[in-house]
Amino acid sequence: MLNPWRKDGTLKAGRRNRGDSRQQPEEALVQILVNEDFLSSILCTPIDLTEMAVGWLYNQGFIESIDEVASVDTCERKRKIYIDLTTERYREREEQGRIRTSACTGGEISYFQFTRRKNRLREGPRVTLGRVQSLVKETLAQAREYERTGGIHCASLVSVGLNRIVAQYEDVGRHNAIDKVVGRMLLKEQDPEDKMLLTSGRISSEMALKAVHSGITVIASITTCTDLALEIAEEAGLTVITRALKAPRVLSGAQRIRKHLEDRDQAFFEPCRTELRFPPE
Repeated sequence: MLNPWRKDGTLKAGRRNRGDSRQQPEEALVQILVNEDFLSSILCTPIDLTEMAVGWLYNQGFIESIDEVASVDTCERKRKIYIDLTTERYREREEQGRIRTSACTGGEISYFQFTRRKNRLREGPRVTLGRVQSLVKETLAQAREYERTGGIHCASLVSVGLNRIVAQYEDVGRHNAIDKVVGRMLLKEQDPEDKMLLTSGRISSEMALKAVHSGITVIASITTCTDLALEIAEEAGLTVITRALKAPRVLSGAQRIRKHLEDRDQAFFEPCRTELRFPPE
């Protein structure tokens, strides 16, 4: 093992273990311009910017559907996203102010996003905890940037109808990865009711708000959930699963959890018809 200390007792700066071939994850400041006006800057991994911009606008409450997006042009070299909207709603809601979040890269959400009424989610799918674990493992196995750098978040969207992961994105910010997934769902005009959201990051309040606003009924994380996120989930009827990789815990929305599959060949999701009859482990 290499000694990181010099003989004079100071630490050798800029040195790393020769056995560590991982690179640093890319992080950049990207500007969002809407209708030729500067709207915001986001610290993110500067890839999949169209999906991130659309998801961010929607989750902030600046647009209410993909139909309000006339065009999106991205310039990765200049780190800018140019968006034309058919609505001026973003001006009014931006004036209401922003709230600093607990996001890894120091994110913000609009005051409107945080305070708007949280409608109860629809019934959504049912899923076994064993299947959740399998999907989380698959998500992590497909996280190429995490494998390359060891320091990036990933999020994936699972479709009931197709019985598989239909979208997966990575970013230095866990909230950005969620925005990219939601943006993809909007761009493809996919139904959120039969979807489950998987994330490598903790489920904080803004993460729960993004899931609820998008109409996704189940969210699972390999880590934990904050108390405010759980409060939001219980109010909206969102199913929250934590420690999903090793020891899944259902903190809310247990009616969507199935104990086991009657037939191994059947789809692991089905419409929720009855209340849960056993305490989830």
